Amino acid sequence: MYYLLLIFFYPISWLPLRVLYIIADMLFIMLYYVFKYRMKVTMQNLRLSFPEKSEEDLKMIARKYYRNLCDSILETVKLFSISSSELEKRMKVNWEMFDTMTEQNRNGQAYMSHQFNWEWATVLCNWRAPRRFTGLYMPLTNKAFDRLYLKLRARSGTQLIRVQDMQKEMAQVQQQKILWGFIADQNPSDPKRVSWNDFMHRKTAFFKGPEFVARRYDNLVYFGEIIKIKRGYYEIKLKLAFDHPRNTSEGEITEAYVRHLEQSIKRQPENWVWSHRRWKHQFAH
Repeated sequence: MYYLLLIFFYPISWLPLRVLYIIADMLFIMLYYVFKYRMKVTMQNLRLSFPEKSEEDLKMIARKYYRNLCDSILETVKLFSISSSELEKRMKVNWEMFDTMTEQNRNGQAYMSHQFNWEWATVLCNWRAPRRFTGLYMPLTNKAFDRLYLKLRARSGTQLIRVQDMQKEMAQVQQQKILWGFIADQNPSDPKRVSWNDFMHRKTAFFKGPEFVARRYDNLVYFGEIIKIKRGYYEIKLKLAFDHPRNTSEGEITEAYVRHLEQSIKRQPENWVWSHRRWKHQFAH
């Protein structure tokens, strides 16, 4: 199955992006108007996250979101063949923020989120970051697609570790010169071992792992925000959030990330994944 997917997607990736966006437009019509893909989940998430907005405003955000989702799918396919120079032209990043790692000879970790297009960011980061980009990932249920995504994400040499293997491999990996990468807004699989934070008007479960790593090894902590400038062009804004995590109190870094993420989503709500069942776990009082 994996090789069939590769044979199917790889030739498509060589099409110019302007052609891929025509395919994305057709995909949008199918997902949004015909199949109404996860429309109930999307609208419920939007209503609870933006109670102050009208139904018409929420539907407009949803339409823009589905367009961005379809663009992202075809942009991800493009990763099979896109060059580093082309990708760099399409993603503006203030890479100088990472200079501190080199100057202080310290490892770092970047907190990102499911903002489009995080797949492009993952690949580009290892090409440009001063230390080897090491990402955690949640394996997909479909083995063939999981293998396909691993191939894409590791294309630039990114080191990938399953979330389940993090504790086992953490100490050894930390001895290398690395930049951890966390898509830190994922829904944890085990709600008993999480940090509960107020997020978009609801108690929401977040992983404790990234903060544990930061405080244990005193890694430099960066927060990132991906902004969609126009079709096919993005900007990543990086900021140094904590230079000495070891001096923070428990939960302080996670809470700061949650506030950063919330404000980022409010600035460009259509650029965050709303069709995901992010609030599947309920807070037990």
